[in-house]
Amino acid sequence: MTQDYFNSPSENFIKFYEGLSHSSFGKKIHINNIDVSDLDEISSYDLAIFYLGDIKDVENLRRKIYSLEFGNWSLKLIDLGAFNQGHSKSDSVFGIQEIMRKLTNLGVYTLMIGGSQSDIDVYCKSFKSNDFIDVVSIDKFLGIGESIDKNESSNYLSRIILDENIKLSTFSNVGYLKHINNTKKISLVDKFNFETLSLGQLKHDINEIEPITRNSEIINFSIEALKSNVINYKLTSPNGIDSYEACLISKFMGQSIDCKISTINNIVHSLECYSIVSEMIWYVIDGFNSRYIDDFENHDEFKIYHTEIDGHNLKFLKSHISKRWWVEYIDDRIISVKNQLIPCSENDFKLSQMGIISDRILKRMKNKFV
Repeated sequence: MTQDYFNSPSENFIKFYEGLSHSSFGKKIHINNIDVSDLDEISSYDLAIFYLGDIKDVENLRRKIYSLEFGNWSLKLIDLGAFNQGHSKSDSVFGIQEIMRKLTNLGVYTLMIGGSQSDIDVYCKSFKSNDFIDVVSIDKFLGIGESIDKNESSNYLSRIILDENIKLSTFSNVGYLKHINNTKKISLVDKFNFETLSLGQLKHDINEIEPITRNSEIINFSIEALKSNVINYKLTSPNGIDSYEACLISKFMGQSIDCKISTINNIVHSLECYSIVSEMIWYVIDGFNSRYIDDFENHDEFKIYHTEIDGHNLKFLKSHISKRWWVEYIDDRIISVKNQLIPCSENDFKLSQMGIISDRILKRMKNKFV
């Protein structure tokens, strides 16, 4: 990884950094071009942050996150700084993919701040060409557009689906607004067996998001999914995710056991937006620090329940440690099922007790039969 990909901090930012308290986030994280000058040892880090955008705006955001207190984390973190945009769009895309590809291959969790959801296909292409990818987007838009000629936020999902270089295992949207997504788009996403959770469903039980994010390789959070008053930006919707929910979702993002890349984008240049984004970054890291990989070889680690619905046998597992739920479809006639354990929730189990297979389980099962 080359230093040329990242801008050096300004003198004013360095002075701000020097005045931080020793317990602050900024004094505990390793910072490229301040206290780290050699990125050859990047593989020794657990998590890396970098930013897209004007360096002045980036530094305003970094001031907010650096001023927070460092958590009780046993992690080695590095802030790579503001990405140095290339001479052309293609140069920048190449650089971002190279950074993400190297970090992912080294096992370093990547948290990218800035840009927009229109670039999700760029992030997907940082994975190996034969890798199937599970993508989650927290976004008020579903990303289905009639045209894919232009790279836009309104059609990013369409471009991913139609791109032969991306192998999409499944896609999930969290927080979409029904009144700005027409029924045809909602139906089309449903036909692909993609999982969606509208804002109303999210508000009903926000914990239903955790199974959606659990096995995802890429998780994208568009700040436009937040209520307009949270970020002081009237051009987005008065309906949306509130600040508490944003931080809880961010923690789910960090806890996702398969996630390699998380992004927070569509950042508005306001003090309120910088404040909530800095807290979201904090909670992503807090979630990452508490990641736990359930040991399915150790049966004592789980409470197991069996249910039968119309001749379909479901095996539910609840972890005594992580408290997470999983379900497995049991059928001796079917031998070709990928990753048989499906993330689910307690609500999915309760529905099975009433003789109902939840939409989540049905869609995930359909996507796993090959």
